[in-house]
Amino acid sequence: MTAAKLAAALLLALHTAAVPTAPDPHRPAPAFDSVPPELPALTRPAVLIVSKTNGYRHDSIAEAVPAIERLVKVRGWSSFATENAAVFNPASLAKFDVIVFANASGDIYTPDQRAAFQAWIAQGGGFVGLHSAGDGSHPDWFVKMRGNGKFTGHPGGADQFQAAELIVTDRTHPATRALPERWRWTDEYYSWDAPPAADAHILARLDEATLRLDPKYRMGDGHALVWWRCEGRARIFYSALGHSAEAWADRAHLKMIDGAIGWAARREETGCG
Repeated sequence: MTAAKLAAALLLALHTAAVPTAPDPHRPAPAFDSVPPELPALTRPAVLIVSKTNGYRHDSIAEAVPAIERLVKVRGWSSFATENAAVFNPASLAKFDVIVFANASGDIYTPDQRAAFQAWIAQGGGFVGLHSAGDGSHPDWFVKMRGNGKFTGHPGGADQFQAAELIVTDRTHPATRALPERWRWTDEYYSWDAPPAADAHILARLDEATLRLDPKYRMGDGHALVWWRCEGRARIFYSALGHSAEAWADRAHLKMIDGAIGWAARREETGCG
């Protein structure tokens, strides 16, 4: 390489190094919180809405959180929304009846926060996990509580978002009683390496014949997308739906979530003591 070419290459390298790489808003740097948020006065039942992301961050969080807040308000209940995981402490959690993960992702807890959350569940709290609460970024103990296999992915490219049919297998549960037997829905459909655990009650599953699905994402009749289970006395509900902003304005979807929150708060006696 000539001296002139070498000098040009060095200048290019220096210029490139000087240009900072823009952070990816969908991949925030993991962060852990130490100072709990100040809680407002809460009346019971009270719902804690968590949207912290130490994993993938969905744009629709901006629509999901206020939509859930509105559902809770219509019930006459109180809610508190936060991205501060230091809320997972015994004193704060004792003020809530239900925790909703509104596209929360990643391992967001310090050891003490994890212990506080697990103790709250062990005491019979209600949990509602939505969409990315089912992805592969969560710790093993959380996956076990959720009650299914390890996340294997979802379609990509032109097939990422598809209209498909969900088969509603149980229309007696508060979350699904208003849904049709076959529900046409558009979403980013998750897959896992195993169906929900034997103690899970499947409410809706994907009809894989109604969309394009790579063989590696096929689960057959066990491709559940909505279910509930008991963790001791705790009521655990999970729905894989809700990637897009449009989902949080859809009346059928919101009625399902409202029913799930009511069930998790023990407004109806369906399972879990």
